[in-house]
Amino acid sequence: MPAGERKMELFRSKIFGNILLKNPEITNKVECIEGDLTRENLGLSSCHMNLITKNVSLVFHLAASVKFDEPFRDSFVNNVESTKNVAEVCRQMKNLSAFVHTSTAYSFCNRKEVDEKIYTMDRTYEEFKNIAKLENIASLEITDENFLENRPNTYTLTKAIAENYLNTFCRDLPVVIVRPSIVSCTWKEPFPGWIDNNSGVDYIAGTGLKGILRSMLNDEDKISDFIPSDAVSNLMLAAAWRKAMTPHLKEAEILVYNCTSGSINPFIWRQFYKCLNTHSWKYPVENIFLYPSKIPKKNYYWNRLCIAIQHLLPAMLTDVFQIAVGRKPKMIKVYSNLQKKISTYEYFSIRDWKFGVRNVQELLEKMSTEDKQNFDFDISKLNWDQYMEDYFLGIRRFVFKEDDSTIPHSRKILLLSMEKIRS
Repeated sequence: MPAGERKMELFRSKIFGNILLKNPEITNKVECIEGDLTRENLGLSSCHMNLITKNVSLVFHLAASVKFDEPFRDSFVNNVESTKNVAEVCRQMKNLSAFVHTSTAYSFCNRKEVDEKIYTMDRTYEEFKNIAKLENIASLEITDENFLENRPNTYTLTKAIAENYLNTFCRDLPVVIVRPSIVSCTWKEPFPGWIDNNSGVDYIAGTGLKGILRSMLNDEDKISDFIPSDAVSNLMLAAAWRKAMTPHLKEAEILVYNCTSGSINPFIWRQFYKCLNTHSWKYPVENIFLYPSKIPKKNYYWNRLCIAIQHLLPAMLTDVFQIAVGRKPKMIKVYSNLQKKISTYEYFSIRDWKFGVRNVQELLEKMSTEDKQNFDFDISKLNWDQYMEDYFLGIRRFVFKEDDSTIPHSRKILLLSMEKIRS
């Protein structure tokens, strides 16, 4: 799809509805340029390169592959080489004030405590590049724990490599790094509950609402480090402002911001599942598979047994019935995909981390009262019960595309199903 068409498709999203009502001409201020982050000079034409290097003063690098199970070579190209290519273009910009690189709070999840600093790795960027064999088209799968440095996947590994690359080779650039934790729906802007994602914890929430997910390895007493997406955006903007206002020193450490909630306003998994259960009944979705149940299981073997009883058995019985009435079976496939995805999240659901947030707190203190209101990322003020209600309603509205007018009917169907089971 051409860049212009992608731009207009993006602006048709509900998230831009309010701003377009106030200022429908604002789309003219957005210019889309086609390129490829995995190529030298981002695959840009000389004309576009000239336009960018002369006019761009702030760069926000958010592009990445967030697949947990991606082969190392692919993840290295998407998350490390693309960062290198963006940095090299930034180096050609005549008026660059800040280069904000978005990483993840879990880039150094091999540590129990993660401060706002870049930790050195056992291998250098060049050594990782040699392992990736970039000249080889074939993808490389690497799962060895020694190679991953005790991380669970190539995503967290390559985000750590990208940070180390910036720290080693890009001190001449005005770089700041923002590390969000589990990014979820909007808190305030442009309205509460906006979400268009269906991976990670949003996938857990969605399949839980549908009654499909009924068992998962999870320690309910661990912190589930949610962070609203608008809080992340606001912190990135504030970080760019602060960097642009501060004289850049090549010898200075790259400033890192852990954009997290657990150290400021902790929210544990037990609270999350309590909210999931409450809103499964309060705002039930259409076409629910089974009634809501207790999902988290702390014991590995008990979880495996529950998966067999609560996932595989209902899937098999449903598919047998579908075949008997001449329909295409699908639930075994649904649960097979479910288990593959859930297994990649379990590392994070049975652990928690202590994230340092001193830089975030200092940034907030340096902002004016007006800026604190317009670019709010003070997570200490967030009411989790209200936020979770907006979150689950947002999944219903924007992920499942279900109108609020269907809630009473869905609730009636769910209650009738429960009465039949009890009788």
